[in-house]
Amino acid sequence: MSSIWSRRFLTILEVSFIPLLALKLSCLTNNDFSMRYFQLDDYTALRITGENVNEFLQGQISSDIYKSKHFKTLFCDEKGYIITNATIILDKDALIIIKSDIAKVLNDNLSKFSKFFKCRIQQEDIDIYGKILNGSLEKIIGTRENLTSYESWQREKLLNFDIDITEETSGKFRVNELGFSLDNYVSFNKGCFRGQEIIARINYLSKAITKPVVFESLPEDCIQKLNYEGKFIFKTIVNDVVYHQFMLKQDSVLLKDRAINQVASLWKNL
Repeated sequence: MSSIWSRRFLTILEVSFIPLLALKLSCLTNNDFSMRYFQLDDYTALRITGENVNEFLQGQISSDIYKSKHFKTLFCDEKGYIITNATIILDKDALIIIKSDIAKVLNDNLSKFSKFFKCRIQQEDIDIYGKILNGSLEKIIGTRENLTSYESWQREKLLNFDIDITEETSGKFRVNELGFSLDNYVSFNKGCFRGQEIIARINYLSKAITKPVVFESLPEDCIQKLNYEGKFIFKTIVNDVVYHQFMLKQDSVLLKDRAINQVASLWKNL
């Protein structure tokens, strides 16, 4: 009798193992498909060195420098306008990855404060590529083969409300207007930083009356309607396609107009 039960037990194990293996392989395959890598053009890094790097940056950035070694953050002015977004990588120094054309703007801005912390700022040209996994976009130092085009990266950043600030857009917008995720970019527990009071107020009033929406290939009459109903934020061109971002109320009739090509919205009504 015991040998019969042993054979049955082994059969159950063999049958149960097959779907588990298939499920594991399926998960691996799905992860491979969802992860993509991108060529990044026109990026650079500012290296911060000195005796008090962490203390210096903690008062300048919106994130908590003590929570991670690789993170996203914002540099803002005292009125809460974004000077630039950035990725910071910490080793013995701090590397701030930003768009090349914003490097001088940020360097000049930080230099006003760095001397009080005995820190030095130096620009470095480094290789950077982008990675996206399940909607999360990340910049990584190094090189990689078989990269997707930079234009594809720009479009992903736009549609995920995570654009990289350039000299043209620096100092013109607050975090809610661009749609940056406060969860990803801001720590409300770290203490004071430049622009903190404004950003905290935006978070407190997070039941926003208006939120950003991205439109593609708008005809002129639709642009006029959107300007009347909402607030124009910016226009950008990716692969010869024109995108407009507007701030709109949730009950705007234009959000329900299927003739207008709406491609991203923080109202979650696509």
